[in-house]
Amino acid sequence: MSKFDLEIGHQRRYTKASMAEALTSAGLEIERCQYINALGLFAWYGAVKLLNRRPQESPMLTLYDKVYIPVERRIESKIRPPFGQSVFAVARAR
Repeated sequence: MSKFDLEIGHQRRYTKASMAEALTSAGLEIERCQYINALGLFAWYGAVKLLNRRPQESPMLTLYDKVYIPVERRIESKIRPPFGQSVFAVARAR
């Protein structure tokens, strides 16, 4: 959790295991729980932690969102990375 996370109101960070635990503790049945945006983790860490920068709207970020993210979604639907910037989960009430 970075200072930036706290500044924008993030309350907690999850690992895949802690997300699964929170969902099952709430009585939900997990259908899918995986890390996503592996490359984004490196970009975020470099910008926020190492360079102490704040993400902001820019042509580079817009290009990343419009070009890279759709490609990454296709790749990560087939190959699930062991790490990522975010945890994606789908769960159902039992």
